[in-house]
Amino acid sequence: MEFDFLVSEVVSKSNVKKDDILSLVDKKYTEMENLITKEGALYLVAKEMNIELPENKTPGTPIRNIVPGMRNVNFIGRVFKISKTTEFKKANGNAGRVANIFIGDGTGVTRVPLWDDQVKMLEENMISIGDTVQLSNGLSRENSFVGVEVTLGKFGTLTPLEDYADLPSAESLLKGSFSFSVEKTNISDVVAGGNFEIKGVVSQLFRGNFLFTVCPMCGSKLENTKCTEHGEVAPSYAMVISFIADDGTGDLRCVLFRNTAEKLCNMSAEELSKMDPDKRYSILSDSILGKEFIFAGKVKKNDMYDRMEMMVNDFKDINPLEESKKLVNEIELMVGV
Repeated sequence: MEFDFLVSEVVSKSNVKKDDILSLVDKKYTEMENLITKEGALYLVAKEMNIELPENKTPGTPIRNIVPGMRNVNFIGRVFKISKTTEFKKANGNAGRVANIFIGDGTGVTRVPLWDDQVKMLEENMISIGDTVQLSNGLSRENSFVGVEVTLGKFGTLTPLEDYADLPSAESLLKGSFSFSVEKTNISDVVAGGNFEIKGVVSQLFRGNFLFTVCPMCGSKLENTKCTEHGEVAPSYAMVISFIADDGTGDLRCVLFRNTAEKLCNMSAEELSKMDPDKRYSILSDSILGKEFIFAGKVKKNDMYDRMEMMVNDFKDINPLEESKKLVNEIELMVGV
């Protein structure tokens, strides 16, 4: 929406001179250290003056359609969760801080990390749980907990809006995002886009480095030794493993990242980094090959290789005694014992 038009709206509804309005906008914009647009600053000034302005509500991309690697990400959503602010020491010795906000739009949810001065948006109550926000010019990247997260980077903005009727409540978004249903099924019946629980034997472990470098501060994947948020850093390691699970009805490639991979292999990424690739493969093969597990995660289609893959977010060992008891109970129910 035209900035000049919005300014004229504030002038007419407040009887304050245009130059004074522009001065207040510049002050708000400077206070937020360019974390919002001039238009966003104008909306905040108007809100403080109890003036309602017409919203520039361009929905942008549905959150479910946001995939890692996108630039110029734009969407409207509702904030349904805000983490505590965490303080840490950067590689250069300076203090840093980060807080995460979780946003949903009914099609999906995403996490938006706020770094250092961006945390001011929370401290000054610009954004609270239940608020509608518009994110503009963001960058998306993979996140092992919520699938995809969107960062503001240097040029992204996050602007509070008046309520948007098309969005679910914060309560329903919170409930839906952390309690998605998982369907127990045979591997032959899985389909792309669903959350499934399968039981299978690890029949093949794919060779590889089993490690990738991450930023020690934010955990994001590095390009060489450079983090998109923190520049050049001393890299840390995270684990990734992929294998074939087979249940007799079919087989499925499974991929595990970070803590989930470490838990399955009972080994940390740091321990693995001290071994050569052949030794890593030998150790990991002995750890999981031929063993049966229950895996839960989201299945997606890998278009490059034309196959289904499960991004495993949880698993458990098969306990033979427990499984036999379940089988006995099922038989007793069937025969009416």
